[in-house]
Amino acid sequence: MKKKIALLCCGWHDDFIMDFVEGMKSALEPESTDIYIFGCYNYSEFSGYPNYTGYSIYKLINYEDYDGIIILADLINNTRVLEKERLRILQSGKPAVSINASLNGISCIKVNNYSGAYELVDHLIKKHGAKNLAHLSGRETSVDIAERYKAFRFALQDNNIKINMDQVHTITASSYTDAYEFGIDYFKKGNPLPDAFVCANDLIALGLINAANESGVKVPERLKIVGYDNLLKGQCSTPALTSVDGKVNLLGSEAVKFLFAQKKDVENIKIQSSAVYRNTCGCDYAADCCEQSKFSTEILVETKSKDDFTQQLQVLDEVFTESADVFTLLTNLEIFFARSHKFEGSDFCIFLKSDWSSVLINSAESLPLNLSYGQNVQSIVSIQGGVKYPREIINTRDLIPSKMHSAENNIFVFLPIYNHSYVHGYYVTKNNLAMIKNRFGYNWSRNFGNSIERFRKRNMYKQMSQQFLRLSTRDALSGMLNRVGLEKLAKPFYAQNKKNGLTTVLFFVDINKMKLINDNFGHLHGDLAVKTISAAIMEVIPKNWLPIRYGGDEFLVVGNSKNYNGEDYCQIITERIRKKTSIMRLPYILSASVGTYSVPASSSLTLEEAVEKVDDIMYQVKQEFHKTN
Repeated sequence: MKKKIALLCCGWHDDFIMDFVEGMKSALEPESTDIYIFGCYNYSEFSGYPNYTGYSIYKLINYEDYDGIIILADLINNTRVLEKERLRILQSGKPAVSINASLNGISCIKVNNYSGAYELVDHLIKKHGAKNLAHLSGRETSVDIAERYKAFRFALQDNNIKINMDQVHTITASSYTDAYEFGIDYFKKGNPLPDAFVCANDLIALGLINAANESGVKVPERLKIVGYDNLLKGQCSTPALTSVDGKVNLLGSEAVKFLFAQKKDVENIKIQSSAVYRNTCGCDYAADCCEQSKFSTEILVETKSKDDFTQQLQVLDEVFTESADVFTLLTNLEIFFARSHKFEGSDFCIFLKSDWSSVLINSAESLPLNLSYGQNVQSIVSIQGGVKYPREIINTRDLIPSKMHSAENNIFVFLPIYNHSYVHGYYVTKNNLAMIKNRFGYNWSRNFGNSIERFRKRNMYKQMSQQFLRLSTRDALSGMLNRVGLEKLAKPFYAQNKKNGLTTVLFFVDINKMKLINDNFGHLHGDLAVKTISAAIMEVIPKNWLPIRYGGDEFLVVGNSKNYNGEDYCQIITERIRKKTSIMRLPYILSASVGTYSVPASSSLTLEEAVEKVDDIMYQVKQEFHKTN
């Protein structure tokens, strides 16, 4: 039976993950095993608030369903999350291994960061005569960074060199950009340079080298710079970067071997790191031509991929923006991904929670905290073998539709789709590590989650606008349109009738003896009269006609000839009023005078002019009423 391994990680460390997975694959070759990678990205929102919602992706994992679990604990680096998953893993009873960070009760495989880092610093001192050494690292509190700094301190101590704390520098993050900005500022100040900079990783070292080159500081002649991680970028940089090989591939393969060995005792295994000497420490080194060619090709492909990926996200934004409603959005997403899925993969699904449709039309200002995926999820997009498949609902525990399974070894990558603290669903792709490399997964999943929220907010504002329009154009007492409604709705309706070649039909209704009702029986009876007459009018006129409270006791109806066959609505309205009032036991007779006028499409009359005409006609009817009453 095919085995399953769950790999928990944080996607920011894409180079490490890619190398680790390659190591896993090499150990799996004789085995029939699928790898399920659950990745996420913690980040700080624009307000500065740290967002850890992405860790909810681990809620998809039922550890009982797997034959082994690997948790890249040092990459996740969140004590609360790690403790929660540690307890769940132990409860499942499944074999598990933690990488580079110890979790109580779970075996651990670590790279000995200390050994390679110590060897590198000792080499700078003994081989190249460096006496004044500086250290540069990010503010991260990970174990590997701490071990590398410890090696730096002890190597100096063992060589009888006193550490200069003024030369121990900390930048915001262990990134190329932060290191480059630090370097530009550092060299600009013109302070005396150390003999060498020992950097916590290769990205920091490469950023510092670039800053040194731009500042006219020659490496390694004037300043030696070394890193850690042995990235291909560093191997092929000019000058080539001296670094430490962290044996990441070996970590991956050893982790798989450990799981398959089914060992029950908790073990702690260490893999030795080793220094790799190149140009930036002062050693002679010539980059391998194949490595240089591979690196150059990767740079070109990577640059084009980033441009194409950015364009993909822009078009995806347009799909959300231009979709008028939920079901149009679904259709447009399916059409878009069926046509364009270079980065999403030839086999992928986008799953949203079962209540997705109600969520997308939710008119709340912000969605509540919700980190659960629910019992069922629906694939709003399903592309298999490059072909669009029908949407389907699956049990969340199944994770993927049955059609995604196949006989060969597969790698499934899962990424959460969320906005702020609300989880909408997840994306899964098969045998497509592009979403891990270059942090495409972060940009894609965050963009998709943000697009959902923008779509929801746009619908919210649309509903609010419609509600405001209803409130601003509606007369509260009668339920009819008011004079604002006449301007905003009746005038466009009148113009559209003319454009469509339809005759506009007008009816003007005026309550008889309204002043008498108000004076003798009070304004509450006056309000009742208005409600009664308006209700009678709205009950009999066609649904697409516009009833308007034109004045205190005056009502205007604007209709057209589309569903009008010459019915005598003057009589129909009068008769409906008589029937309604006959059972009301009013202390007065409630009636109304009604006049009608038709405006051909070819007429040059404005609506205001047409209303004057129908008002005059109604007035004549009213005069006749007063003669006999």
